[in-house]
Amino acid sequence: MILVQRSVSVAPGMLSAAMAFASEISTQVKTTTGIDLKIAVPVGGNAARMAWIANYENLAQYEAMGLKLLADQKYLELIKKAAGLFVPNTFHDEIWRTL
Repeated sequence: MILVQRSVSVAPGMLSAAMAFASEISTQVKTTTGIDLKIAVPVGGNAARMAWIANYENLAQYEAMGLKLLADQKYLELIKKAAGLFVPNTFHDEIWRTL
């Protein structure tokens, strides 16, 4: 099983809009790929961060999901809405193999 986490810092004053975007993009990913993205926020530390977390059967499923999203016009349009919501260069992806 593969666990993928993408985290990002939210731009000042944009937390509410970023959370709405996170929900919208998660819904579109589920519609397009069937993958359920969980939205997570920190319990402590810097509260202006968020993450999307998903589980995949294997790396091939993860790669297939990415290819489906790149071909999905609605997803690509939603990504444009993220401009200004997040601090540039703070996206961080982690890929874990679960035991």
